[in-house]
Amino acid sequence: MTRHYFIIARDQMSLCEYLTRQFAAEENVEVFMDRRSGHDRRTAEANGDTVERRSGDRRHQPFVDTQLRSLGYAMFRVQ
Repeated sequence: MTRHYFIIARDQMSLCEYLTRQFAAEENVEVFMDRRSGHDRRTAEANGDTVERRSGDRRHQPFVDTQLRSLGYAMFRVQ
């Protein structure tokens, strides 16, 4: 079964609530707020510099970033 995911920008709470209501009966649709955040992955060094704790950003998705900025949401299908 194909699954549909809506990722909603953090500043679009009303859109998230609306889509959650609209797709409540659909088992293959999930709607959720963008939870990505850069600040909680950084740690402060004694000299005041910040260091990235992970070597790669597994959550960095250029398509999603662009859609969130321009539309306020990103939708994609997973089979």
